[in-house]
Amino acid sequence: MDYEFKRFSLDAGPRIVLSAGLYAAAVLLQFLLPWGIFPGFLLILAGWLPLGLKPISNKPSDKGLEEWRPVSMTEVDRLADTLRQSKKLLASTSLGIAGRVLFPIAATSVIFMLMFIQPSAAILVADAALFLVPAFYFGKIKAFVPKLLSLKMPCFQALLTQDLPKGLILTPYLRFDKDAGGKDVPEDIRLLLEHSRKNDDFVGVQFQAAVNKGPSGEVPYMYAVFLTRGKGDSFSRLERISLRGYEVESGGEGDYGSIVLRQKTSGTGYATKPSDCAALWNHVLDVLNSNLSLF
Repeated sequence: MDYEFKRFSLDAGPRIVLSAGLYAAAVLLQFLLPWGIFPGFLLILAGWLPLGLKPISNKPSDKGLEEWRPVSMTEVDRLADTLRQSKKLLASTSLGIAGRVLFPIAATSVIFMLMFIQPSAAILVADAALFLVPAFYFGKIKAFVPKLLSLKMPCFQALLTQDLPKGLILTPYLRFDKDAGGKDVPEDIRLLLEHSRKNDDFVGVQFQAAVNKGPSGEVPYMYAVFLTRGKGDSFSRLERISLRGYEVESGGEGDYGSIVLRQKTSGTGYATKPSDCAALWNHVLDVLNSNLSLF
């Protein structure tokens, strides 16, 4: 993330030199002249101006587009790593917020105690505290973690680590938006499981994830959608799926049929942990083998 200054068309080096000069002049004024304490503080405040930074955020602006595209496993790994880095950045900014709250309390307490013991030391501590204000409060980082992807990614990563039987092809798809600069912004993910030998009416299985409201916040909920062309033999075979703890819902629109296999939402079933997602994957493979004899 690049930083951008609020005022003046100067590079970072001249800005630091200018602020340091104002800080030095402030200290000299305070200790050389009996009336210089208050004007010295004003000079320190003036030294803040060149160091003013605009808030920094890693949140991309988007245009509201929705374009699904197949991507490589490498790109999914890269996206997962980016999400991990964003979470670390969010954690570090949370610590920064705590520091910004504690800093003035600690500085005020030290200054107050020194006023009665060594007034000149109290002035120096006050100066030092004011010198540090730009470092603590200017150019605050607003960390952004894409909530939808962050919640869903562990589910999909649980599937990507599973063994893929011979003859099946697993393809990740990402939904992209565009930022103001025209760069891709990934917003959602799903997987498509297909057979290398094209069937007359079986298309494949899509693994998708929704986000449900749980007692402690939002949680991911993964399900599988068997897709067929029309509602012929494969559709009829898939409609007969019966698995304990799962709901089977048949439907479709236009030229395609769909059979949804999802975990029952009773009890704690409204959320799917990575282990639940791995179990769903195994159930799907069993269905493809027993109902459609694909491998």
